[in-house]
Amino acid sequence: MQKSDDISDEVLVHDLSKVATQAYKELEITRIDLKEKELELKEIAELSHQKINAAAKLNGELQTKTEMLMDLSNQLQTQNEELQRRNKELEIKEGTYNSLNIELRSELEKITKKERDLELQKKFLEKQISEQSDELMKSEKMATIGELTSRLTHDLRNPLTVLKSAHAVMKEKPNMHIKDRLKYNNKIDRAILKIVHLVDDVLSYVRISELELQTIPISAIIDSSLEAIDIPNDVKINYNKIDLDITCDVRKTEAVISNLITNSIQAIDNKGKIEIRISVKNNNIIIEIQDSGPGMTEAVISKIFEPLFTTKSHGTGLGLSICKTIVEQHGGNIAVKSNPTTFTVTLPQSL
Repeated sequence: MQKSDDISDEVLVHDLSKVATQAYKELEITRIDLKEKELELKEIAELSHQKINAAAKLNGELQTKTEMLMDLSNQLQTQNEELQRRNKELEIKEGTYNSLNIELRSELEKITKKERDLELQKKFLEKQISEQSDELMKSEKMATIGELTSRLTHDLRNPLTVLKSAHAVMKEKPNMHIKDRLKYNNKIDRAILKIVHLVDDVLSYVRISELELQTIPISAIIDSSLEAIDIPNDVKINYNKIDLDITCDVRKTEAVISNLITNSIQAIDNKGKIEIRISVKNNNIIIEIQDSGPGMTEAVISKIFEPLFTTKSHGTGLGLSICKTIVEQHGGNIAVKSNPTTFTVTLPQSL
């Protein structure tokens, strides 16, 4: 009985041992599982923490961007309000512009109509002016012819009187002494020369002939001009001879120089000095004729080259006007200044 109990106890112990061993194994397995679960939980917690930090960071960035977007939205709203305000102003201005445009069109139509009316008036006035100008020119021509005729008649009277009286004396005394005959012949010659000079002035003024060009030294023209003038004993003329050739109408150029020198002699009342200076500049020959006379006023200088203008009690007043025409016909110019009186003729060296 005792043996049987011992066997039972052994079996029980054995079973308990097996149960304990099994329980230990299961506990070990459970412990290992729990450890693995703990590691997994730690890993999950770490990942969660990282994700929470990332989410927090992203949330901060989103918050910053949201604030920026809110600021931008506020700015856009402000700009939108400004644009709306400007748009209203533009609408007002557009309305004003349209109103002004309508007014301007109306005014433009009025101006266009006025321009047409003015154009018609202009054409009418131009026609009237043209007709009146023609009449005025005719009147001026007639007045010029009348004045020229009056002066020519007046200036011809003296030499014609000399001719008439000299001819009458010589006719009454056919056996006149040779010295007296020469005296009257000289009077007749001077009177004829005066008449020819007056007629030549008038012809030169009313008839401009073509230039007959030839090349000649300018000193030869001045020498010839001086030889053709009766120079009083109390007049001293100096000029610098320069061998410069010029292409010109010799006869007409001599007439210009002779006229200017004669005027200078008359200006100094047949007593004084006359300087003739010749120079060249830019292919132009410059002739200056200066006298020691009293000079001229600005009023005289302003009219000196006008036809029929003269300060003398005789003469046609055409001399200087003819000189100006001849010089300009050569492509040159003539000018005058006073104190001392100096006439300057500029002629191209070649044409």
